[in-house]
Order: sequence, then structure tokens, then C-alpha cells
Amino acid sequence: MVRLLKGALLFLSLAVCGSAVFVTDQIRRRVPPPAPHELFAVVEKQLAAFRAADYTRAYRYAASGVQQKFTMPQFEAMVRREYGEMAHAQRVEFGFVRVAGAAAVVEVFFVEENGWTRAFLYSLSAEGGTWKIDGVQPMESKPPGCSVPGLHI
Repeated sequence: MVRLLKGALLFLSLAVCGSAVFVTDQIRRRVPPPAPHELFAVVEKQLAAFRAADYTRAYRYAASGVQQKFTMPQFEAMVRREYGEMAHAQRVEFGFVRVAGAAAVVEVFFVEENGWTRAFLYSLSAEGGTWKIDGVQPMESKPPGCSVPGLHI
């Protein structure tokens, strides 16, 4: 009888702990959906840092996964090499926004002085109550005269 009681208490303790882990994980994952302007602001702040050649500040807007992959000097070199034209865009426009829990995707258009438009998909994630940039993927460029379906900023 004592063995049965001890077993039941052990099982009950494990069940309570397992439930607590599950509930805590669900609460942690529940992130209120941001307004699009919140996501746009993160992109704009990082772009402002790029334009000022302040890569330390720009690095702060990168998600923890990016910061684990790149040291600060590696991040700066990668941005200068692969995304240098972003800092020289005449204007920036935003397209669609998709949010799924703690992840978001924002379409961003960079319009150059000569009229060419470069489009990128920004991936963002919620970290510690703020949104951070996970990655940037280039999309199709458009020649001068093509309309850009975005919100002018």
C-alpha cells in the first residue's frame, strides 16, 4: 500500500511539472500581433544605422540567431558586401506584411535615384518584447517606370 501511495504521488508530481512546462511554453509563445508600423520602424531604424555607417547600432536590430552566426565585424562586412546599395536608396516603400505568432515577413522596396527598384523580404522575430531582423532575401528588381505596390515612406 505504501509503495502504491508513493508511486501515485510521484506520478502526480510528474504530471503537475509536465503541465507547468506545457502551459509556460504556450504563454511564452503567445505574442500579440504587431501593427505593421512597428515592423516598419525596426527596418527603418536599421537602415538609418546603415546610412550613418553605424554598424554597431544596426547589429542591435539583428535577431539573436544572426548575432550568433556573425560577429560584429563579420556582420558589417556581410552588409557592406551584399546589401550596400540599401543605404543609398532614394526612398523606401513597404509592401505586404504577414505575421504568424512570433514571426513576421515584410516586403520592402528600395527605389534608387535612377528609378530601379530592388525588392527584399525581411524576416523578423519577436525577442524579449521587441522585434528583431532574422534575415533579408532579395527578390526581383524592377526597371524605371514600373510601379511599386507599396506604402511610400
